[in-house]
Amino acid sequence: MSESSDQTQENKPTYAMRELILYSSRGDNNNETSRLYSIIEQHPQILNEFDKDPFAQTPLHAAAGSGQTRLAIELLNLMPSFGRKLNPQGFSPLHLALIGRHHRTALAILRFDKELVRVKGKDGNTPLHCAAGQCVKGCDGDDLEVLASFLLECPDSVKELNNRFQSVVHVVMGIDNCAAVRLVLNWVVRVAREAVLGWKDEDGNTPLHLAVQHGCQEGLKIMVRIAHINKRNSEMKTPLDIAEETASVSMAKVLKAAGAKRGNHLRRKTTAAGYMHSPTNILESGLRSFCFMLRDLTLDMRNVVLVVAVLIATASYTAVLQPPGGVSQADAGGTASNATAAAAGKMVMTKEDYELFVPAATAAFTLSVVMIIFVLHGRPYNLILHGSLIFLAYSYLAAMRFMSPEEDRAVAKFTFILSWTVIVAAFALKIMYYFAKALFEDSWWLPSCTVVVSNFCHRVGGRTTQDGISFLKKLRKQCKLILPSGKYF
Repeated sequence: MSESSDQTQENKPTYAMRELILYSSRGDNNNETSRLYSIIEQHPQILNEFDKDPFAQTPLHAAAGSGQTRLAIELLNLMPSFGRKLNPQGFSPLHLALIGRHHRTALAILRFDKELVRVKGKDGNTPLHCAAGQCVKGCDGDDLEVLASFLLECPDSVKELNNRFQSVVHVVMGIDNCAAVRLVLNWVVRVAREAVLGWKDEDGNTPLHLAVQHGCQEGLKIMVRIAHINKRNSEMKTPLDIAEETASVSMAKVLKAAGAKRGNHLRRKTTAAGYMHSPTNILESGLRSFCFMLRDLTLDMRNVVLVVAVLIATASYTAVLQPPGGVSQADAGGTASNATAAAAGKMVMTKEDYELFVPAATAAFTLSVVMIIFVLHGRPYNLILHGSLIFLAYSYLAAMRFMSPEEDRAVAKFTFILSWTVIVAAFALKIMYYFAKALFEDSWWLPSCTVVVSNFCHRVGGRTTQDGISFLKKLRKQCKLILPSGKYF
């Protein structure tokens, strides 16, 4: 009798859990939560019982899967961990809301916790993958609204890949829905995430490959302007190869007009082993030294360098404008000779002193300006500062040349030309660095540089151009070996 009583006592939580799941899946006519709290009052630990198992069909799964929005949010508020828990079938509550096409419930869960869009379920698919997969041809506007809301509310969800290494852009290319394709690609452009279009799935296919495979004309027409058109998959086929294999004349025509080439017309792809076997050159060695410098240049150290460089530039600029011997003054009475008038505003110092002082001050100013150029971040507002530095340097050199005595004009001219050349070269190298970086690693302030430059080179360039791009890729690999992701500046 005692054993039977104990067994009944042990089964009470189980019965209550079943009752709670049944209630969550059906709700009541008013979609209220009174019954939920009645069950919790009888069994205070009942929600924790669900949380013990790594995979469980929780009341939140039942409520979301049946479209009980208010109850689902109440449960999510009580147990936020339920939102990330997968049931035995590998689905989160948000997955089930989408599968049941309960759009209101899905949007409510999204509003409660945006990060739930990134929860991976069966096959590694996130709710974003699921939402994209449901936007098939002929779907209603609610499906597109959910997809758009997911992208807008949680932009980082696009980084999540399923077990086939596919992003949401890969998925949307195979659903035969032009509206969904335009939605996703326009979002990619608006948030400057064009780099996503270069990601490859398990077969090495980019979204452009899949667009050609599935006959997605809308996706093809958009992506030829914003994506690399000559990437090769694991079978070394470009999108043009696939278009010709599938006898898609219209797609092949669009690709050729954009500069697409066949895989066998491109330079042989360098393997990882081939790269490691290749010898280094002078440029690669110089870049390696530069990368080591960047790696060690922390934010605090950069601030210190900027402060010191600005102080040196200020001191050297002031020293030339106010030289130790002063400057010649014009005669206030207007009776000065032509020689005296010509000497007005010139530095008062001997030739030996001039040749020691001015070149040294100019060298200090030039090197400090070069250091400021290299240390400043490559952001739009800092590019304006770069331009200001160039004008400041020119005004300094022009003032230095104007204030130099006639007998020192040759030295002043040589110093002017040398310093100006160094500063302009430093500025040009910095700009080239950012454009070269953007050629393979998009920057938010150059969102289309990669595509424009690469596709243009393939369209109008020959073998030499391809060799140049291959060399730049080699330099990029050298940077990535030393610098962690996001360390470029």
